[in-house]
Amino acid sequence: MFISGLIFIILLFSRLENIKTFDVFIEGVKDGLRVVYNLFPTLIGLLLAVSLLRHSGVTDCLVNGFSRILYLFKLPKELATLIILRPISGSASLAFLTDFVSQYKYNSKTIYAAAVLLGGTETTLYALSVYTSEIKKKVSAKLVCLAVIGNLMGSFLAVLVSNLYFD
Repeated sequence: MFISGLIFIILLFSRLENIKTFDVFIEGVKDGLRVVYNLFPTLIGLLLAVSLLRHSGVTDCLVNGFSRILYLFKLPKELATLIILRPISGSASLAFLTDFVSQYKYNSKTIYAAAVLLGGTETTLYALSVYTSEIKKKVSAKLVCLAVIGNLMGSFLAVLVSNLYFD
């Protein structure tokens, strides 16, 4: 009902202002397709990189390294995969969380921590690659380091806060 009303209001105002609604719509579609065309190589490269990381065993090595760090902070080692996947791919981290929830109890503290982590962090590397490719700007190493550090801090804070809250 809301969307129908919104369309009606747009058509009404465009009629009152003598705006050719369909022509404006076509221009918007053309602009959207230009954005998709510019982003497509970046998205393909990112998807390829994620796939290569998963199938080459690099993520397993990173998970083992993160597990040791998480152990020092008394955090669940199961969250290491989620901490690594989240900056790269939102859908991969959501799929991992779904599998994770089905393996463990729904009411466990680790599931709560994983859910807070997923909601409290961002797909920073994905966002950086998409936004900078659209504006045709190179990503600096300093920016990537800051984004990764920010995401790691968000991950650890999300888990620590959820441990305090759900204890």
